[in-house]
Amino acid sequence: MTPFRRFALWLAPAALVACLAPPDLPPSQAGVEAPAPELLPLTQLLAEREDGPHTARLTDAPDARATALQARAAQLRVPVITAPDRQQMLNSGPGLR
Repeated sequence: MTPFRRFALWLAPAALVACLAPPDLPPSQAGVEAPAPELLPLTQLLAEREDGPHTARLTDAPDARATALQARAAQLRVPVITAPDRQQMLNSGPGLR
């Protein structure tokens, strides 16, 4: 038997099983009797949250956040390869340009 036919013999029943509808089960008692989750104000959630080093604080002024983002962008614009190293790499071989 060829590998394709073996694959087809397994594929047909798998496709039929995938088309079956899930069983209609009643909801569990734990889900029915569970209390609804408590809703908390957003200010309380923000106060309890621990900020990471790069997390923007929503309570900061927009100008301060913009200044911080511009300073970070300026740090990212610094060249990765210094000018002398770049020149040395370009001079090391004629085909590297």
